[in-house]
Amino acid sequence: MTQRVPTELKRMRGNPGHRSLPAVVIALPPIHPTTGPELTSELLRTYATAWIAESDRFLLGLVADAWDERARLMADISTNGYGDGRYTRTEVLRLRQVEENLTKWLSQLGLTPTDRSRLGIAEVKAVSKLEAIADRRAKRLGRPSGSRTSPPARLDTAKGTSSGTISRRSAG
Repeated sequence: MTQRVPTELKRMRGNPGHRSLPAVVIALPPIHPTTGPELTSELLRTYATAWIAESDRFLLGLVADAWDERARLMADISTNGYGDGRYTRTEVLRLRQVEENLTKWLSQLGLTPTDRSRLGIAEVKAVSKLEAIADRRAKRLGRPSGSRTSPPARLDTAKGTSSGTISRRSAG
C-alpha cells in the first residue's frame, strides 16, 4: 500500500504529475520562540487556534516544558560537546528523547503538514458545491451572494401547506 503524500510536499516537489491541487487555506507562519511559554503563545496567536481546543491545554503545557528542556540541553551540549568519541553524553541521549516527544506532541496538536491534512485543515475547498449552488441561485434572483432575505419555504406537515416556518405539534 502506498503512503499518502501531503499536498504541501507535492507543491514543494513541483507537482510532477500535473494533477490539479486544492487551494491552500491555512499556512502557518514561521515562528522562532526561545522559551516554552513564548512557543505556546505564538502557536495560539496563529491560525492554530482554529483547531487547538481548551482540552489541549495540558498537551500545550507538555510542549512548553519540553521546549525549555530542549533549550537547556542544547546549551549544555554546545558548551560541553557530544562526548569524547567512545561514549555519547547522557544529555545528547536525553535531547533525542525530548525531540521525539516534541515531534509526537506537535503532531497530535495538528502542527505538521501531514497531520493538518489528516485533520482536513491544510487543504480545503474554498467554496463547497452547496455554497456555489446557493450563489448561482442568488445571482439568478438578483440578490447578493451569501445573503438570504427569508428562510426557505418548508412544508407544514400539520396543515399540509407550504410556509416560511416549521410548525410544531403541541404535546398533549
